[in-house]
Amino acid sequence: MDESEDPSVMFLKSTRFWIQRVFVPIVVCIGVGGNTVTVMVLTRKRMRCSTNIYLTALAVADIIYLLFVFVLSFAVYDNINDRKYELFWRFFGLTHWLCDAASNASVWLTVSFTLERYIAVCHPIKGKVLCTENRAKIIITGITIFCILSTLSTTFEYELAMKEKCIRNCTQEELKNRQHVPEGSVNNNSEVSKDRTEHANLVPTGKLITNDTSDNDTCCLKKFTVSTVLTNLGKNKNYKIFISWFPALCFALIPLILIATFNCFLVHAVYKSQSRRRKMTNSQETVSMSNENRITVMLIGVVFLFLICQTPTASFLIYSNFYEAEDLATENIHRALGNIFNFLVNINAATNFIMYCILSKKYRTTFRTLFCGRKKNRQDTLILTDTRTRYTSCNNGFRRNASEYHTPRNLETQSLTSIPRSKSLMTRPPGKAKSSDINL
Repeated sequence: MDESEDPSVMFLKSTRFWIQRVFVPIVVCIGVGGNTVTVMVLTRKRMRCSTNIYLTALAVADIIYLLFVFVLSFAVYDNINDRKYELFWRFFGLTHWLCDAASNASVWLTVSFTLERYIAVCHPIKGKVLCTENRAKIIITGITIFCILSTLSTTFEYELAMKEKCIRNCTQEELKNRQHVPEGSVNNNSEVSKDRTEHANLVPTGKLITNDTSDNDTCCLKKFTVSTVLTNLGKNKNYKIFISWFPALCFALIPLILIATFNCFLVHAVYKSQSRRRKMTNSQETVSMSNENRITVMLIGVVFLFLICQTPTASFLIYSNFYEAEDLATENIHRALGNIFNFLVNINAATNFIMYCILSKKYRTTFRTLFCGRKKNRQDTLILTDTRTRYTSCNNGFRRNASEYHTPRNLETQSLTSIPRSKSLMTRPPGKAKSSDINL
């Protein structure tokens, strides 16, 4: 069977095209834009709290992850191995490292704010001491350092590799043209010819390479390709075992168990809180409990989205460590499934802000104030500009514009500085006012 007709090959090619070349750019654009808006909203003064600090750090980590995922998606393009894209392959290991670090940081940030919300809801007295903004910043810093250092070896797994191959032999016309080169320009025994032969690897793609090492003149059109290969570290058996199990346990299995466990506690706490709320008579306590529940419900939604998108990837990582691909067809299927499961992680990183918009009233209010309120503020500025005082030669050099008295703000100022309308209030001595003098 032709390799191009193999179902596993077709499956791999289709996932690479649709996911890496079609869907990933769309998701990256949506995710980067949405997470940028989230950072702008959550960093407002009225939104400051320990939970929102975690969510801000999560949005930043998702932005970094999505950007580097988009860069890595270039590896599936047909002409990416051309020599003009050498810079991409030279920094391939570094890009892979930063992408893994940001993804792993997102996982543990989700664990952190889930645990923080559990303490705040189920142990409110301890929560006032433990769930503070400074403590959140310290934990975020620790997670960032840990994820960067734990994935640092990734950048040393790859090294640049150049390959050359002869696409086709020269035609008779090309060979004839080469033979009619002016005398003295090519000398079989000259240092120029020797240098040209030794540095054939440095000729750009598509150049005509000549070999004058025999009596028979031959030439071929060579193509240079650039890619990466595993270094000695990447080929080390013990390192491969470690690097396959460590992320599967530290960034997949353990975080998922912790998140699922504490999320169950949160769901139970919200259910009990709703039951108590129905029995309450104090309206102020009811409002306070409602605000806490809104935050908790929003985080539960974020965690559920995380579990749905991350569980397939975590399960696949653990499965791959037990069952390695024994043939090429199985390996192609594993790669195709890896593309699909990684795309779910991309969706998770790109859609958290949608959960905030749906489940957080305060987020929506702050969003409208931040973006939709700017137009109103510009209109108020124009009105104030039209109603400013202008310098004239009468009335001690100042004259009020007539339009000043048409705005609600200036009417309010006028009511504070002008003569009262009720004459009885001016003539009646203090303390003798009647209720009829005040119009409600």
